[in-house]
Amino acid sequence: MSGEKVLCVHLIHSLDIGGAQKILYHYAKFHDRNRYRMEAISFMPGGPLIEEVESLGVKVHILNTRSSDIRSLTRMTRIFKQNRAKIVHFHNPLPLFLGLPAAIFAGVPVRLMTEHSIDYPQRAGGKMGRIFYPSMRRLLDMVIACSEEVRKSHIPLLNPDKTVTILNGIDTGSHTATGPGPEGGKLRIGSIGTLSAPKGFKHLIEAVRILSARDIPVHLTLVGDGPLRPSLERQALEAGIGTAVHFPGIVTDIGPLLSGFHVVAGSSLREGLPLAILEAMAAGRPIVTTDVGGNREAVENGITGLLVEAGDPKALADAIEDLWSDKEQRALMGKAGRERVLERFSASRMVAETEKIYSSLLEK
Repeated sequence: MSGEKVLCVHLIHSLDIGGAQKILYHYAKFHDRNRYRMEAISFMPGGPLIEEVESLGVKVHILNTRSSDIRSLTRMTRIFKQNRAKIVHFHNPLPLFLGLPAAIFAGVPVRLMTEHSIDYPQRAGGKMGRIFYPSMRRLLDMVIACSEEVRKSHIPLLNPDKTVTILNGIDTGSHTATGPGPEGGKLRIGSIGTLSAPKGFKHLIEAVRILSARDIPVHLTLVGDGPLRPSLERQALEAGIGTAVHFPGIVTDIGPLLSGFHVVAGSSLREGLPLAILEAMAAGRPIVTTDVGGNREAVENGITGLLVEAGDPKALADAIEDLWSDKEQRALMGKAGRERVLERFSASRMVAETEKIYSSLLEK
């Protein structure tokens, strides 16, 4: 590469709060400013991360269209050409459908994508997506999987020679270790994520009902928002635990809340590699979560937390109760979890590994 900085444009559907969006923010924060310039394109307007990304000196272009709107094709082509983009980095499938043709028309030499989720039937937008998605991915120079389980799930649709696993990372410097949780009182459980069906929160609420029926004083804080919030609130009320489940909505700074939990729980039915689990581990929280996707790559069962079968509220309740009854185990698991995140799951490591891919592809 010459002395001129290389422009890399990241494409994402929106910059609302979410795992892929946080990953883009980490790229904005940790990219090598001596070698690269970064810009971002968001199809949808709004989203609290737009301002945060721009505060890092990264320009965000808002298309104000859906990812299927043909008007976005000409807008993206113009952005790539005018700014002389050398790399386009897609996040998840939706931006690929018109973003990839735009990158080709604009002559962008390096095109790659990060897959943030396990493959599933509706992953690429339904039946039509399943038809066109494999062909489009063959036009990419590389596909990055955010965990090894994600990579394996996509193998039937990918060229193994153009696929690499780069584990998700978090800003470890923004999370400080805390002790085994608050003293005495109630068992305080935290869980963070979009309130949608794949997160399986109905099973976690049922686990709280089970714990309450065992005369364990329990309180669940379910951080996030989403389409299932009304039904989850209704489920808690009908189960007689309405006062034991708190819905604070979206919380941008999760750190202060994490210190108040004895256990952080996950109930997902499918996962890529959830940042919420990594953030909780960085804060020294022991984890109880389902044995799906990249969860098993983050959590070492019996060492940094406990893994249980997905869709089993009783297994969730039993594992949470085990940790609640053993303060020493909680402290040991929290300490081991923090050490694991610092060693393997930093955002700076993730970005540096990706930039090695950039350099290799640019040289080709």
